[in-house]
Amino acid sequence: MTSPYRRTVAEPSFLTEISLVSRRLKSEADRRLREHGVHAGQQFVLECLWREDGLAPGEIAQRIRVEAPTVTRAVQRMQATGLVVAGADEQDGRRTRVWLTSRGAALRDVLPEVLQQLEEDALRDLTPRERREFVRLLARVMTSRP
Repeated sequence: MTSPYRRTVAEPSFLTEISLVSRRLKSEADRRLREHGVHAGQQFVLECLWREDGLAPGEIAQRIRVEAPTVTRAVQRMQATGLVVAGADEQDGRRTRVWLTSRGAALRDVLPEVLQQLEEDALRDLTPRERREFVRLLARVMTSRP
């Protein structure tokens, strides 16, 4: 039996292709989001806060499936650019909460369209049926154990 890792350079592999697609999409998302003062990845924090403002960094991390220090660093950067403010919880002053600023809240009307257009551009060559199947297969890969 041949190993799937013994491929010729001309043969695409899943890991190579998914890495290249991911890198390209992240780069393009960052370019498009930066036009609105947001860095790639920060949109996930904003989306959480659009749904429920005043979350703790740990709650945000859990909802977007990243480590809490990742959210803490993102929130610090987002505070510096005026997207969010962080402060002590009213009931427990040891706990930090994150709230949208008016600037961060206003992006709710802009960023979803920017990201929808990116998705549309990325999947332009796929039929609606192929798109659904592609997303279904990616979700299946995501839930399988490597």
